[in-house]
Amino acid sequence: MSTSLAVLAGVGALLVAQGVPGAMGVRQERRLLARSTDGASALYEVRGFGPEGGGSLSYRIEGKRARKALEFLVSSDFSPGGSTRPQQVPIATCEERLDALGVELAKRGIRGVAVSPARCRNPERDGLVTVATPP
Repeated sequence: MSTSLAVLAGVGALLVAQGVPGAMGVRQERRLLARSTDGASALYEVRGFGPEGGGSLSYRIEGKRARKALEFLVSSDFSPGGSTRPQQVPIATCEERLDALGVELAKRGIRGVAVSPARCRNPERDGLVTVATPP
């Protein structure tokens, strides 16, 4: 095998090897929900999807600097294997985090967003945050 073919084969093997762990990892989707009136902060919904089932739901507030971001994990039911998907975030914790999110939204001037801590009792935890007008 020539040197150039050996190099190409090696690079190809590395690319394939890098793709496999990514396929088995948690996939995340971010969706912009609202911006502050001054444009300095934004609220995102972050959903995680596990390779074996289950997922997570977080709300993230970012400012101009990403390291100052705040994340509020309100649901996580990643599968430990098999068909079980137990909720890892207790109802009380979900409610506390949504209350804290509401305070932070007001503090940063992100308007038109309603938080519903009572919906933490819903097993699917949908409808925790609703937006009156999309960004």
